[in-house]
Amino acid sequence: MNETVVKRAVVFALILGACIGIASLVPAFIGFCLFILMFLSAPVIIIYMKKNEKHLSFINNEQGAILGGIIGFSATIGFFASFSPLVCVLKFLFKNYYSYMIPDMLTSALWLFFVLVFMVALVFGATNSTSAMGLAWFYSHFEKKPDEENRLDITIED
Repeated sequence: MNETVVKRAVVFALILGACIGIASLVPAFIGFCLFILMFLSAPVIIIYMKKNEKHLSFINNEQGAILGGIIGFSATIGFFASFSPLVCVLKFLFKNYYSYMIPDMLTSALWLFFVLVFMVALVFGATNSTSAMGLAWFYSHFEKKPDEENRLDITIED
């Protein structure tokens, strides 16, 4: 797995997490959005990256698990980076908006907020790692693995 692939995956995951955070502002959608964030964010990003093999080609189970964990962690950070400030703004504008204790936690126990976000990101990274490994296993049955011997197009002759 290449470093540029991981950087692109992190950027896509942050964008997806921010979009899920914005959609979660509607209280009726928050359960569905958290389900997507917990289990489906890594498979969605990997499927997008494998589309036309533009950003990602063949991955094995180990690379899928590692990439899924990174995507899950990054998507959760992106989710909280967009969701938390917007909840504070909506709580300020609408006094009866349910704020999930985020404004109170940010004002009185900021350290607790960061610990909570980090621990949730670790758990969501682990669940996304599992789902991405399953997706990589599924892809391995339909894609042909590239040959290790025939990877170079050039030959050196002495």
